[in-house]
Amino acid sequence: MVPLGAMLVAMLTGVLLPEYSSISQHISEMTVLNHPAALITRSAAVVTGASILAFSLGLILSTSSRFAFTAIAATIGGLAMMSGGIFVMGNPLHGLYALALFNALVPVFFAAELGQNQTILKLSMAASLITLIYFWLQIANLDPHGFHGLTQRIAIVVMFGWYSIAGYGLLCTGILPSKKSHHARSKPV
Repeated sequence: MVPLGAMLVAMLTGVLLPEYSSISQHISEMTVLNHPAALITRSAAVVTGASILAFSLGLILSTSSRFAFTAIAATIGGLAMMSGGIFVMGNPLHGLYALALFNALVPVFFAAELGQNQTILKLSMAASLITLIYFWLQIANLDPHGFHGLTQRIAIVVMFGWYSIAGYGLLCTGILPSKKSHHARSKPV
């Protein structure tokens, strides 16, 4: 929930910013402004990246190597998101030389490594495909002119909203214990 929540803050900042169009402009365009919106936007990217790194670390600590590919891709994608907040648009380190592409792999690796829940599997594959299509539109310069902000915001909801689905999938499959099951186990017999 944190990755999407942080990015929703950046999106809302853009909506409230005069002379900025959330439909036609990327969120990163706010990072170069001489306005408090720049700090908010940059902070949101750092928080998003840090929460993805925490997700990756949590997977490794709680499941050992079961989700190794997911954790590696999430770590790279999380670092790229953090760099998007540390460095402003125009700097090649903004996104770590396009390593944000690894965010497209995280859901599909997760689906393959989870391997139990068909609903989570299909939602994860759809999230990967939509994210990959978005990145391809950017690289091929086919993102519809005048709608760069809108397509980015749709991709953000899918890309970072997926982490809530992943958490739910881990709880439903019993890979991560829920608070309810933890309390049930800790009662003396």
